[in-house]
Amino acid sequence: MKRDDSDWVNDQFAASARDWTPVSARHAAYVLYAPFSRDPEVSRRCGSVLSDAELQRVDRFLTEDGKVQFQQRRAFRRYCGACVLGSRRPLSQIVFQETEKGRPYLPDLPNVWFSFSSCRFGVLAAWSSTHGVGIDLEDHTRNLEATELARQFFSKAEARAVERACPRTFFNLWTLKEAALKSIGEGLSMGLDAFEFELTPNLRVIRAPGNHGGPERFIAQLIDGTDSCAALVMFSAFR
Repeated sequence: MKRDDSDWVNDQFAASARDWTPVSARHAAYVLYAPFSRDPEVSRRCGSVLSDAELQRVDRFLTEDGKVQFQQRRAFRRYCGACVLGSRRPLSQIVFQETEKGRPYLPDLPNVWFSFSSCRFGVLAAWSSTHGVGIDLEDHTRNLEATELARQFFSKAEARAVERACPRTFFNLWTLKEAALKSIGEGLSMGLDAFEFELTPNLRVIRAPGNHGGPERFIAQLIDGTDSCAALVMFSAFR
């Protein structure tokens, strides 16, 4: 096996990845989803394009699923970077850096905003050269205390919506909030209550941080997969 199986990995993702870009967002962003493969050969080849530091992180995972998903996530990130760069460089040479708050970016294209998320089914990527973008992907089949968590982390109106509806409502709101935080380069430490959403009758941003211009600067979209919930949020610094 070559140290860097870029062509093989490129072909693998080109065949398996699916365009999940919402129609309403096609003017500003691109969203790509890749399901995780259980084929050991896929993970082995993906591992060949990772850095030594990434391979050391692989060894820290306690479960085989954790190792496999990390290898495929990081290889997919490099694949997306190569797509944006239009580069045929080996994927091992497509190197992302991260801000202090963990937002990934390409030093060669610092003005392109990237966001990545994953659950046990696959990995989701979004990027834009005109907007801040955030993406989040969650497995809505997980068992959790949705009502209690909503009361703790959501607004009163959002918590009531979760109480009245199915657990999927909780995951829809959670993904929207995480995606919104990512769209401004923030993480969960800022607090899920920084944003508030209304799902019905139409999806709306009700509240957003005032220092980012308020709700009118954000465009939110839910993307439903068969066994997952996903959300894309785009932030316009100028309006």
